[in-house]
Amino acid sequence: MKTAAIIAEYNPFHKGHRYQIEETRKATGADYILVLMSGDFVQRGEPAIYNKYIRTRMALLGGADAVLELPVLYATSSAEFFAEGAVTLLDHMQMVDFLSFGSESGKLEDFLPLAELLNRKEAAVLSTVNELLRQGLSYPKARSRAVSLLFPEYSSADAAFFSSPNNILALEYCKTLQKLKSSIKPFTLLRKGSGYHDPFLPEDSSVYPSASALRSLITASTSSQFLTADDLSPQLFYKLLTEKDCGFSDYLDCSTALSDRICKYLSSFTSYTDFCTLLKSREFTYTRISRTLLHILLNQKTPVSFKPSFSERHLKTPYVRLLGFRKDSAPLLSSIKKHSNIPLVSKLADAKTILSEEAYQMLSVDIMASTLYESSTYLKYAFTDFHQRTAANNDPSFFAEAKKGLLNEYQQSPVIL
Repeated sequence: MKTAAIIAEYNPFHKGHRYQIEETRKATGADYILVLMSGDFVQRGEPAIYNKYIRTRMALLGGADAVLELPVLYATSSAEFFAEGAVTLLDHMQMVDFLSFGSESGKLEDFLPLAELLNRKEAAVLSTVNELLRQGLSYPKARSRAVSLLFPEYSSADAAFFSSPNNILALEYCKTLQKLKSSIKPFTLLRKGSGYHDPFLPEDSSVYPSASALRSLITASTSSQFLTADDLSPQLFYKLLTEKDCGFSDYLDCSTALSDRICKYLSSFTSYTDFCTLLKSREFTYTRISRTLLHILLNQKTPVSFKPSFSERHLKTPYVRLLGFRKDSAPLLSSIKKHSNIPLVSKLADAKTILSEEAYQMLSVDIMASTLYESSTYLKYAFTDFHQRTAANNDPSFFAEAKKGLLNEYQQSPVIL
């Protein structure tokens, strides 16, 4: 039995994602496609447009055989830690044969040799990149320049290569697979469709739209329920106010300089996204700031596992959580249970008995994050609907109906198709 894994956000799922699943199955000969998906929050430092169960159903309808959750600690981290957390989890499962990911070239030879060089000279690369950042270069240009300086054979390294989110993650996946000496084989697929950040739907219906364009369409709709970063503005402002005197440098991705900047401009806070824009500078990108603010909101302080070097981190994701599966993929689930050296959580009610204390603490962060997401969605929609309906129909029973609809993580079963 062959299994291919895909690491994804599906924010939201679209035709390009279905294409990747189909082509991965064809090219690798995989019997099953396993998706490791971010939960309710994504790497950009925002809530996913739809909750993880809706996106799980989309993925299963789109061809995935099973969907697992990437813990929020890694799902909301930089590309390096996002990749390390995800690939390490898949490696611990001991039954994944291939890791499929998109790239701008679709050629592994663009990534494997460079990944090996970057691993070998990790400290030198980091030092050079930091020096170039201090000189005012953007991160993509600094990394491209560092590669050119340290590895003459890559003197033509293009900043555009390092500015593509797909290429950045592809490189980090290859680096982690090599560091782990994993038996998982990388497979890259040429990305098709609109540009990653293209905010507009293509006029040609045969061209796959970007997730950014679909999110723009969804947020412009009045008939769809969704969550955005600005829906979390009150919660974030309260958190920042209560901890301002202590500073925020203990939180993940938050340097002392960024902590000082947050404190300096807090009195000008109007919304989550506007505050990110206000804090943005040559040193701090919008995405870096958004991620940092989300870490603060979710109370994610820098853990021991995020030490400077990979050898010190001994990174280990201590469990894997099942979000959904197809009924005909029972052999895949059996294989996970048989081969994985970390527990599979399919029912939260069983988590305390099968997880270590460390693992349960990490899972508790996921549960808290999902509860925040669901309660924010409830406040945005169900509570508003309650007032509208009681005012129009004098129907207070709707409150009980709406409250009952607030998703409880402990009562949520995996999605089954």
